[in-house]
Amino acid sequence: MTSQAIEGACAFAWRNYLLLHSGVSESDKRRSSLYRYVATLRDTGEHDFILLCCK
Repeated sequence: MTSQAIEGACAFAWRNYLLLHSGVSESDKRRSSLYRYVATLRDTGEHDFILLCCK
């Protein structure tokens, strides 16, 4: 998975998270945690965009 796919999966998941949690700011520290989580999944061999962004 390319870094562009990781960015896309994170952006999609983060937008959905913000829709469900209106009190969270765009720059919340959980966004970087989400990125690390998705990058870690990629390192384990997971490449399914839908699984990564919607898990």
